[in-house]
Amino acid sequence: MPELDFPRAWREYLAAARRLPPLPPPVAPRRVAGAQEIASAFDLVVLDAWGVLNLGDTPIPSARPAVDALRRAGKRIAVLSNDGSCDKPMAVAKHRRRGFDFAAEEIIAGVDLLPDALAALPPVERLGLIADDPLPFPALTRRMVRLEDAATAYDDVVGFVFLSCDTWTEARQEMLRASLARRPRPLVVGNPDIVSPGPAGIATEPGYYAHRLARELGINPHFLGKPYPSIYERLAATFPDVPPARVLCVGDTPQTDILGARAAGYRAMLVIDGFCRGRDALALCRESGIWPDYIAPRL
Repeated sequence: MPELDFPRAWREYLAAARRLPPLPPPVAPRRVAGAQEIASAFDLVVLDAWGVLNLGDTPIPSARPAVDALRRAGKRIAVLSNDGSCDKPMAVAKHRRRGFDFAAEEIIAGVDLLPDALAALPPVERLGLIADDPLPFPALTRRMVRLEDAATAYDDVVGFVFLSCDTWTEARQEMLRASLARRPRPLVVGNPDIVSPGPAGIATEPGYYAHRLARELGINPHFLGKPYPSIYERLAATFPDVPPARVLCVGDTPQTDILGARAAGYRAMLVIDGFCRGRDALALCRESGIWPDYIAPRL
């Protein structure tokens, strides 16, 4: 999986701004130690995974105690993730391996919207799939055409589903770009993240490749996760009894977690120990125009 340094990753997010939701009005962020300091103002705390709970497959040591403290305080918890590689049972198992006991109904991911997105496309047997094993939603994805190193396969399908990219290469990206240039077709992206933070680096995600295609070809990918509205509509439908003013969304990336939450009418807390670690958070807010309600070192 290719990696980007922070300046390159940040430039990619800034370049994608025209394809993101409109900027909410600016606010003056309040510095806090963590979510527990402000928990009394909220009934539901919505957590990003990568950069808040874990870095890659490594759990963040302070995250589990913070989640436990929120539960003891009577707060409802949800995980709102852009991980496109997992369906619900896979996501539950992955979090448990990292030491978190989230129930299936507490986990919402952009890829959960995939079945609805596919309903508007041709039969799945005619769609090209970009994904790593093990495949999520196997009843659907195993019927698709796996796109790897055979150039003709890209031209044979009538649409593309891009879920994960651990095995994706620049050679395959060029085959996809050339095929879409010859004949534009739908591109559904299960993970809008451009990058995700790991313990020692920043890995590229499907959003990186999709935004490049959008910029180069003028296409409009269909993004399923944060910061786009559909995943927040799913969140609201899952917790219909919680008013938006009583929801706190916690994330580490301004252009996904913070922008999406605030655009949906929720309060947002930026943790700076994930994607933004080692950076001036206020300077990033000024440059991007995306302002959280709170800034904390970690959950």
